Amino acid sequence: MLLLAGLLLTAGCASDQPAPDHNQPPGAASGYSSNSLSVHPYEADGGNTVTPLQSSPYTDPAVKAGLKYIGTPYEFGSNRSTTDTFDCSDFVRQAFKEGYGITLPSDSRAQGEYVRKQGGATTNLDQLKEGDIVFFMAHHGGKKEDYAGLDKAKQPITHDGIYLGNGKMLDTYSTASGGVHIENLQGTFWEYRFLFGGPAH
Repeated sequence: MLLLAGLLLTAGCASDQPAPDHNQPPGAASGYSSNSLSVHPYEADGGNTVTPLQSSPYTDPAVKAGLKYIGTPYEFGSNRSTTDTFDCSDFVRQAFKEGYGITLPSDSRAQGEYVRKQGGATTNLDQLKEGDIVFFMAHHGGKKEDYAGLDKAKQPITHDGIYLGNGKMLDTYSTASGGVHIENLQGTFWEYRFLFGGPAH
């Protein structure tokens, strides 16, 4: 059991768990509540809260597949054979399986290597396209200066999500965040944690 727990902690997404390594962002749940999320598409506003969309503006097949899971609960080390709960990499994997028929690796670090091998990976948020998978390092704080001096090329991937465009992503990382949801990247700790992103197809 301890060996299994150790493997899960090194697989990615694990470091976004509330744990002694402090990789769960403080106040991660602010702006979210279980009753503010449902199975309908939602849009994040500037304050990291979500409001219903009248209709989905998204066209990427993986994004469309992922949106139907808005509000699905988070579970670290979720069962890859069900869609009852997700951790970050399981959610990304399911969206790409349904959207493109691609079976991605089961953890975020291996998914990152897969994306790098496809070509087209970028470290520039402005070059991302809808449906790109975005990868992040561990949480070191909520301010830009908390990440100063870190060599991003040497930071391991600890989280991933699906880029929606306009500085937003679709992801899941804790029970407190409300499970699968849309949130802002730009101007938040996610922007500072961003390592790279790119297409998986």
